[in-house]
Amino acid sequence: MTKKETSKLLSILAVAYDKFQVDSQGVKLKVWHELLRDIPYQVAQLAAKKLILKSPFPPVIADIRREVASIATSQDKVTATDAWEEVVNAIRYYGYYREKEALGSMNSLVARTVRAMGWREICLESKIGVIRGQFIKMYGQLLKRKQEEDLLPIELRESIRLISEGELKLKESVS
Repeated sequence: MTKKETSKLLSILAVAYDKFQVDSQGVKLKVWHELLRDIPYQVAQLAAKKLILKSPFPPVIADIRREVASIATSQDKVTATDAWEEVVNAIRYYGYYREKEALGSMNSLVARTVRAMGWREICLESKIGVIRGQFIKMYGQLLKRKQEEDLLPIELRESIRLISEGELKLKESVS
């Protein structure tokens, strides 16, 4: 989204909400643009309109990003139960020995969960209810983490990754 489009988005919000004000110095525009520029304008506008219809209070940046994420992922949401069904179907079709093919047939988050738990361990577990419960819990945790990451702008996500990998050093100032 361009700065001009961000300005249009803020104007829409200002018209819809009397108390939503855009400052004369452009600080609000600058911050909103920096944190929303990775989102296409049409999607951000749709999210803003949905929020206008849902809430009597003006949205903040996090509300817009959350609504964009819900719009973008509404088609490919896989519940924990659906994810477990994928695993069971893969076990039936590919069996114990064709792990690579089985993982390739799954949704990426489902495959990530299976890799974390171990394909062979899942296949050989005699207490299916226990392994299902563990899978659903782990899948839920990974899904929540992915959803939180998806709310962040791409540049911010990359900076966090670099810091966590130690490539970008935090500066400490001593007073």
